[in-house]
Parts: sequence; structure tokens; C-alpha cells
Amino acid sequence: MKRILGYLLLIVSGFIAFQSYQNAQPSPEVESMARNQACVGAEGCEVKGERPNVIQTNIVARRYQWATSNGPVVVSCERQYLWFGDWSCSGSPGQLAY
Repeated sequence: MKRILGYLLLIVSGFIAFQSYQNAQPSPEVESMARNQACVGAEGCEVKGERPNVIQTNIVARRYQWATSNGPVVVSCERQYLWFGDWSCSGSPGQLAY
């Protein structure tokens, strides 16, 4: 029984490590979603440039700082569940710390 529990723990740990690594890697799809959210709800706002000024990633979220006509906007993207699920993004005015 202990051997089965040990293998199960190893598999779960491997899954969490792999998903954490995947979450921390920037991807063009999520970056595109973030770009689309940068000016949502702001009148006359336009995103300047094709790429964000700053990108921060970690095992649970990705944050992008976009230059817009209304000033810098930070868009945070997170998965629906901690390590899996669809990505969703929301933006707010401000800057990321370097």
C-alpha cells in the first residue's frame, strides 16, 4: 500500500511541476488575449505597439504592461483553475514594477 501511495504522490508531483512550468512560459495566444483586454471599457483607447512593454510570468499568472493612448495598462491573465482550465484576462491602469 505504501508503494502505491508513493507512486501516486510522485505522479501528482510531476503533474504539478509540469503544469507550473507550462504556466510560467509566455505564449502568443495569451499575449493576444491580453492585448485585446488592454483597452476594454475605455473610450478612444488604442494599444500602441504589437508587443507589451513588460512581461512577468509565474506559476499561476501572467502579467503584461501595455502602452495605450490613455497611459500604461496592466493586464493580468490567470487560468480558470490553478494549473489547468481556460485563460482569462482583466486589465487596470498602472505599471508593473521592474
